[in-house]
Amino acid sequence: MQNSGYNSRLADKFVVRFPDNVRQMVEQQALDSGRSMNSVMVEAIKEYLNGRQRKAALLDALEAALESAKAGQP
Repeated sequence: MQNSGYNSRLADKFVVRFPDNVRQMVEQQALDSGRSMNSVMVEAIKEYLNGRQRKAALLDALEAALESAKAGQP
């Protein structure tokens, strides 16, 4: 999904060194979904980062609930 006016040729570039078989996994996912390897990797990175943010928020909420319970507060 591209934004109007977005030119991927002008986007930042980053070299990735894949561990054994990871390139093949990304390539297969791209083939299976009819997408580019780049789009598969960008989506995976975004999902990972968003997941870490959700995990941190959940852990903060659980910690606050635990502290509240320890203090005898509802």
